[in-house]
Order: sequence, then structure tokens, then C-alpha cells
Amino acid sequence: MKTTQNIAVTSKKLKQLCNKYHYELCRGLKPDYLPKIRIRYVEERGKFGYADFGDFFFFDDDLFVWRSEDKFAGDHSQDVVDGEFNEMCSRLEYACRFLYAGIDTNFTDCNGEHIFVGDVLEITDNSGYKSQLALSHMPFKENDVYCFVLDNHFLALEKCLKEGLKIMRIGTSFFQLDWNFSTEDMDIKIRDFNGWCDTNEEHEEKVFMAKYTPNFDQETWKYYGLEILGVEYNWKY
Repeated sequence: MKTTQNIAVTSKKLKQLCNKYHYELCRGLKPDYLPKIRIRYVEERGKFGYADFGDFFFFDDDLFVWRSEDKFAGDHSQDVVDGEFNEMCSRLEYACRFLYAGIDTNFTDCNGEHIFVGDVLEITDNSGYKSQLALSHMPFKENDVYCFVLDNHFLALEKCLKEGLKIMRIGTSFFQLDWNFSTEDMDIKIRDFNGWCDTNEEHEEKVFMAKYTPNFDQETWKYYGLEILGVEYNWKY
């Protein structure tokens, strides 16, 4: 449960880093000094994709990932590439827009699985009490920690792990999605999972839908239909 990255890397910070290493991204260079960062994104319904720093960039508030497979040729956004890199980009891959779905925190859960921002985690305290919360970071702050944002306080992930609390990934907060969401929308969605005004029933529904992610279905009953049909989503991979 160690981390090499105690300070939270927010989507805002990611955009700043992309600007800082603009030349390297433009040329497809990957020198050793590039930040060691891995992000997750929504590739399609039921499937996440992953990209290391150097293989993605932001245009305004949208995430674009470089993909080399020919099946993405039709999704290539040359106008975005020209707009971002002033027609000087020498990369031959396809720049495709995806929904940002969190960064790898480098922390691991009780099963040794890497924890991402946007994961729904079940936290078991020393008395055996369980709670299910989505991991985020404090909004509107720089150099903050990965944490569970609550009503008027927060729980830092690193502190929970140091105190010996059992933490296990049980899903993600990326359900009831819209392809038109921006990176900011996704950040808000993560924080909204821990809605302090939710009833117990509303919270339980969110926890249930978290197993069937990423997902664009808006109606809650469709998620229960997936359970009846025995459908499994590989949100961990």
C-alpha cells in the first residue's frame, strides 16, 4: 500500500503538465524526465483504456489520447491536433477524444490493486463498520491529497491506509455518463457520488451501479437488468 506520489495530481495539474511538456507531446518524445503518470479513460461502454503521460493531451477541457490502431482512424481529430500544436505535430497516431476517468494514485487496496481517482472503495474501520465512498481530491486546491470528500470534511486515503483500515475497490463512479461530458464534469461526478443529502436507498443504488461501469445508461432499472442477466463488467482492467 505504498505510493511514490503523495500529492494529488488533479486534472488541472495534468493540463499544466501537458503545457509544460508541449514540445515532447508534439513530437511524440518520451525522455526519462517526463512525469511517471498513468491515467484511465472511458474507451467505450464497459471498457476503460489506460495511457501513460506522453500519450495524451487536453484541448480546452477535453481529453485526447493517441491511439495507433486503424479502427480509430475515423475518430481522429486533425483539427484539434492542428489547433493544439500549431500544425507542427509529427505524430502519426490518431488523436481521439475520450472521457477522462481518473489518475492512478499509486496506492493499492487490500488486494494489491492500484487505486484510481473515481474508484468506489469500501472502507472497513477497526470496529467492522463498512462505508462505500468515491475517491477524489479537494476541489479548488493545489498540492492536496487524494481523499474522500464529504459534507464539511474529508478523509485522506493515505491516512486511512496508515491507520490500518481495510480498503477494497468495489467499482467506479462512472455510470449514467454522457459522451458530451467534459473533464470538469467527470471531476464533479466523482465528488457527487458521496452526496451527503442522499438517502440510504439512493446511496445503495449508486454503490450497485458502480459495479457496471463505465456505462451510459441513464435509467437505474437498466443496471438491475444487467444483474438479472448475469452480465459482468471488467471495470478493474
